[in-house]
Order: sequence, then C-alpha cells, then structure tokens
Amino acid sequence: MKTFKLLIRTPERSAYEGEADAIVFSTPEGRIGIMANHMPIVTAVAEDTIEFKLNGEERTAAIGQGVCKIFDNVVEFDVTSMEWSDEIDAARAKEAFERAAQRMKEQADRVEQARNQASMARALARLKAAGGGVT
Repeated sequence: MKTFKLLIRTPERSAYEGEADAIVFSTPEGRIGIMANHMPIVTAVAEDTIEFKLNGEERTAAIGQGVCKIFDNVVEFDVTSMEWSDEIDAARAKEAFERAAQRMKEQADRVEQARNQASMARALARLKAAGGGVT
C-alpha cells in the first residue's frame, strides 16, 4: 500500500513524524479519511480521536482542535494536544467528563457552558481513544 508522510505537532512537542497508510479524523463537518496522494486541502480539526495505519498496524490518539494541511503527499496536523491511547488514564477521563456534565447542569452563564462543553469534548475524545466509553 502507498504511504504518505504524517506530522502531528502540538505546542509542547512533535507528537508523531513518520509514514502512514491511511488516517481518519474529525473536522467540524464530520469524519474524514485520507490515503496517499490525496488532493491538497486545509481543514479545521475537531477535538476527537485520530486513527492511522502503518503496515497494517493501527494507532489511536486523542487530539485537540487545530488545523490539518494536506499537500504533496504530506499530511500535517497542528493541534492543541495529543495523547496516545496508552497514555490516557480512562478512569481520570471519565471523572473529568462527569464533572463537566454536572457543571453543565448547574451553570447558566454562556461562557461557562462553552467551557464545560469543551471539557466534555476533550474528556470524551480521551475516553474514545482509550477504548472506553461513558456509561
């Protein structure tokens, strides 16, 4: 299978630099899949999971919001955060989700509601990447 160069950067680190066969991630409009020789695009990245394959091996991570640029068989992500699935404490992420959900019920202020929604999205992405869910 043809590959492409994949770069994932956060403000703190270069989280991944290497080859990939395919990737799937979320934009504000929905999920998108990319394979080698994709047409050039620039798109916003929504806080969720990113999955990619290399030589049949799948990797999953939780990523924050950002931008993805695709050009010349290179896919570059500049995102606010990234955690590999094996770096995530699922119990802690579930607690964070539940705290944010509780705050959503209690807060009427629009700014606080937006903060709580962002906290819930981040916690949900971490739970999905860790292979867990919210029950």
